[in-house]
Amino acid sequence: MKRLTLIIVALCASIGLHAANWNPKTTDWAKNPNPRIGDWGFDRPGYPKGLYIHGVTVKKGKKVTNPVIYDNDVYDDVFDDEWMYAMTALKRMNLAALIVTPVLTDFWTFSHPDWIKTAEESRDYAMKSCRNTDRIPGITIGTEAESEKAGENKPSEGARLYVRLINEQYEKDPERPVIINIGGQAATLASAYVMDPSIAEKCIVYYTDARVYNGHYEWASRLVCGNFRVVSWGDDNWWIGKSCQSEWNVLPRPDNCNAKDNNENSGEWRKLTGMNVPMLSYMVHQFRNRNEYSGAEKKADGFCDGTFMHAWLPDIFTDAEIREVRGGKVMHVTKFTAENEKAVKDFAWGVLLDRKAYK
Repeated sequence: MKRLTLIIVALCASIGLHAANWNPKTTDWAKNPNPRIGDWGFDRPGYPKGLYIHGVTVKKGKKVTNPVIYDNDVYDDVFDDEWMYAMTALKRMNLAALIVTPVLTDFWTFSHPDWIKTAEESRDYAMKSCRNTDRIPGITIGTEAESEKAGENKPSEGARLYVRLINEQYEKDPERPVIINIGGQAATLASAYVMDPSIAEKCIVYYTDARVYNGHYEWASRLVCGNFRVVSWGDDNWWIGKSCQSEWNVLPRPDNCNAKDNNENSGEWRKLTGMNVPMLSYMVHQFRNRNEYSGAEKKADGFCDGTFMHAWLPDIFTDAEIREVRGGKVMHVTKFTAENEKAVKDFAWGVLLDRKAYK
């Protein structure tokens, strides 16, 4: 009987009987004075300029209080985790869970247990560096399996944590849903949905690059994009790569074009190393050594899994539309410009260089 129940729940999930939907874009806020969850648009009067999402966006000077679940595969190839820890230390983010989902696709090898270590090391740097470490949760492991097929509907501590936290927050304050940030494959959230399809209505999912790389595990990406309210950003109109590190508009600029010609105190990097904070010094190490930032033809310039930055910075995006991605109707970002880059740099580095965040 238990097996039959699971099959029925999985079937319901796959055909979207519990799907949460975005409402049509609000273009005239005078005609929508009392928005509800699912409503969105740009430049709502009385709120910061940019993309307004009801249940997430707050008036200037107010705190975003929604619990945040950060779910990634590899933690040390991006810098949104360091920004997140600093925000948490400053009590500007309610970080509820850190989940690592160490899977990819059968094509590139599905199981990557070594990625768990990157999450643990990321948190270790934060614990050595930040104040208010009681606000930084431990690492919870999500889906682990040897193949895509074996990963379907796979229970895990991460999936169970999703279900518990989303439901607890909904019972406490349904107008402030859990914010989920997915920077890898969506396997853990998809399995949580199979456990309890009602969670789709109770959260907002920021899903980086669901269209391409992070959507390759299609069982998971189709289930999430087809059933949750997803903000999708990636592939097109994404972070703008640069030919030289010295051309970066989001990340701090060193003096010279190539990493081999920049030491750890080059240009704006000295602002980080000069803080004598292990977490910030490690960021500079990554600028100099990770291929995405140091060796690639186009050097990444951004917080590359940090779509959820939007909740605190509504004008990170200039335009968006409801578009089909991985079989679901998601809110897909369609415009990101140099003006948006400047807004990110001003905001993110104001946080990361705030001495009050650190011991």
